[in-house]
Amino acid sequence: MDPINVLVSEHTLIRQFLSSLSFALEKLERGETLSKEYVEQVVVFARNFVDKHHHFKEEYQMFRMVAQKHDGRLDAQLDALRNQHEHGRRYITDIAAALDGHLAGDDIKTTTMLESLAAYLSMLRQHINREDHIFYPMARKALTGEEFEQLRTSFTEADAKAGEGFIGEYQERVLKMEALLNA
Repeated sequence: MDPINVLVSEHTLIRQFLSSLSFALEKLERGETLSKEYVEQVVVFARNFVDKHHHFKEEYQMFRMVAQKHDGRLDAQLDALRNQHEHGRRYITDIAAALDGHLAGDDIKTTTMLESLAAYLSMLRQHINREDHIFYPMARKALTGEEFEQLRTSFTEADAKAGEGFIGEYQERVLKMEALLNA
């Protein structure tokens, strides 16, 4: 499969995850408490699928390859995307850190969770749109056929390292998150 299409496909699952987060944000805005299990599932999905799997492919495989092109003219684009990845990591850390206080009814921790969730949701939606419609087309033009093949091989290795059924596991996690919100 075309490596860029792999990333776009992964974005589809991440968008489903973001839909769940949007509903969770609405619950927080109404003053409802999110369950511990739900927030823990959010953190696991964000850290393991979004960051360690998807962003790994982008940052350590694709971005490195693209950075060698066009005499650094794409560096600002790459830096912006990496910066958004880092912001996402911080938002998830803040959400995880606020969980116990949120469950205990601490207004400050609940506000931290709400603000971090809103920022993560907004940033990641914009980020995916930017990659799908601006960066990936630029990368497609910048990379040669041989480089695409190298990227395909790297992505195949990353998927194999994640293990058979990895994507299915995270599809199930999203469904579980949705069920937890509707319980």
